[in-house]
Amino acid sequence: MIQDTQDRRVRRTRMRLQQAMLELLKEKDARSITVRELTQRADVNRGTFYAHYKDVFDLLDQMEQDLFQRLTQLLSSYSTQDLQRGLTPLLTDVFRFVRDDPVLRLAFLDQRTQDSFFRRLDQLIYEKCQEDWQGLFLPVDQQLWGCCLDFLVSGAVGLARGWMVRGFQEEPEQVAQLANRLILNGLSLS
Repeated sequence: MIQDTQDRRVRRTRMRLQQAMLELLKEKDARSITVRELTQRADVNRGTFYAHYKDVFDLLDQMEQDLFQRLTQLLSSYSTQDLQRGLTPLLTDVFRFVRDDPVLRLAFLDQRTQDSFFRRLDQLIYEKCQEDWQGLFLPVDQQLWGCCLDFLVSGAVGLARGWMVRGFQEEPEQVAQLANRLILNGLSLS
């Protein structure tokens, strides 16, 4: 019982700090955020902050790791058999995740972290495709499979990036259907 109470307090404190970080990132650059203003915004003391994180960038890194863990869980929730019935459900869930996750949206807005963030996203999707989804596509030799993956991953992440730039004008289902058609049919959109 005591452990559960402490775990809830720890989770609540971390959530408050993360929420404060998200609010501050809307106002200023990550390098400009101090522990002092972060703890004031979260209404926790500095000692509590340092009990959980080394510095502001450690907090950001933990938030990014959590985001990638949640995305990995989402991708892993679809089996090869699920995907053989169609990619649209997975793609719809991924595009909803992209639209709805505040950490991902703020990572996109921060120009300095954008490239490393999207490289890591590319790598995650590439590895998932390589490990679990190769059987979905026509058999090709390993060298060509790597080229196919480069093309698929760059296209999917680029589509998500462009969708973000345009302010999520289309619904996730529409973007997912387009991605599905492009993956399966190339540019012959008939």
